[in-house]
Amino acid sequence: MISRKFTHLSGVLAGSAVAAHAYAQGTDETIKAVLIGCGGRGTGAAHDFLKNPNTKIIAVGDVFPDQTERAIKNFNLTPEAGFTGFDAYRKAIDYAVANGAVYAILTTPPGFRPIHYRYAVEKGLNCFLEKPCCVDAFGYKMLMEVNKIAEGKNLKIGVGMQRRHQQGYLNGLKAIQEGRYGDVLMARVYWNMGGIPVRGTGDEPTEMERQIRNRYYFVWLCGDNILEQHVHNLDIGNLVLGGGDPNFMPVRANGMGGREVRKGTPRVGHIFDHHFVEFVYADGRRMFSQSRQMAGTWNQVSEHIHGTKGSGPVYMPLARGQRERNPYEVEHTDLVNAIRNNLPYHEGWAGAAASLTGIMGRMATYSGQEVTREQAINQGKTYMIYENHDALTIESDPPILPNADGLYDAAVPGVSKIGEV
Repeated sequence: MISRKFTHLSGVLAGSAVAAHAYAQGTDETIKAVLIGCGGRGTGAAHDFLKNPNTKIIAVGDVFPDQTERAIKNFNLTPEAGFTGFDAYRKAIDYAVANGAVYAILTTPPGFRPIHYRYAVEKGLNCFLEKPCCVDAFGYKMLMEVNKIAEGKNLKIGVGMQRRHQQGYLNGLKAIQEGRYGDVLMARVYWNMGGIPVRGTGDEPTEMERQIRNRYYFVWLCGDNILEQHVHNLDIGNLVLGGGDPNFMPVRANGMGGREVRKGTPRVGHIFDHHFVEFVYADGRRMFSQSRQMAGTWNQVSEHIHGTKGSGPVYMPLARGQRERNPYEVEHTDLVNAIRNNLPYHEGWAGAAASLTGIMGRMATYSGQEVTREQAINQGKTYMIYENHDALTIESDPPILPNADGLYDAAVPGVSKIGEV
């Protein structure tokens, strides 16, 4: 029974070993990349990519001139290789493709991800997408369409869910596959932490700039913490319960959440600070999920499974004396290897599934109602500005504006309706 259930997982476990072997046989041709999103996350991802031999960043783009300028200096580029504005992604990708790029690193706030992903794939680029891959149902549907296009073009797609490339997790997945816990019955996943910093100064000249600088506090930009951070744990839950099937996700969700400490100042936006969700899969199994951002509370970031023969954490530490490679670097190495050796590689499906899982959970906590997958896809609120996106400027109005008190209206469980969240 285990071998049948974990058919997909066998492929997940084999992927890194195959890629590592193939890399030694690969070409020395330089892989050129474009970076879209030049903040801390993007710069870090670009440096992880550059840990691979014969790789180079040749163009950068960001909404803000200061971040573009820093990236130009960081990667020793000429000024004409840096672009700014809401359409900077198009200009940077066009410039990069004209100069031989084959790799796009997409690391803006995740609300922008589906838009940038679509254009990069249209231009024939292999892509690394930071997680999460979208923040709303419209973005999810766009992701799925672009995933199909990328697959048809034989493009290689990586997603920043580094646990899939971390040896301790691969050890745990192998133990599950080999039957250590018997048949998997349920999962528990956690991302409970202290608060996150408020970013920006609060004195930015426009509302649009103020929100993007402080992106972790607005749903249209980050998706709420159940998506922005907790998506890692949700992905592992889907991975284990689905036996590695990249499209495996819950069919319904119910939960509770709210804002206990995020009150009284516009700097904390309108996202919740805690969520608890019960995800239900088609076969009746459950994933119990906690995500919280409150100082002075129990911190826990982990994933656990319960099976017919016992229970335990998914992550298994390496043996004494063994050193775990940096998974943020390994995820780029695996993608680079797949490009160089034309290996099958498409994490876009799993990225979309994990992102929709988080969206379902958010809809359940925001509304206080049970939410089905079909409702999440077909009735979920559109938060991001998709129409006429490239015409936006830093003076444009963002999707949410302050109310008469200068604060941002947040969802209220039991009052907010499924179609409103």
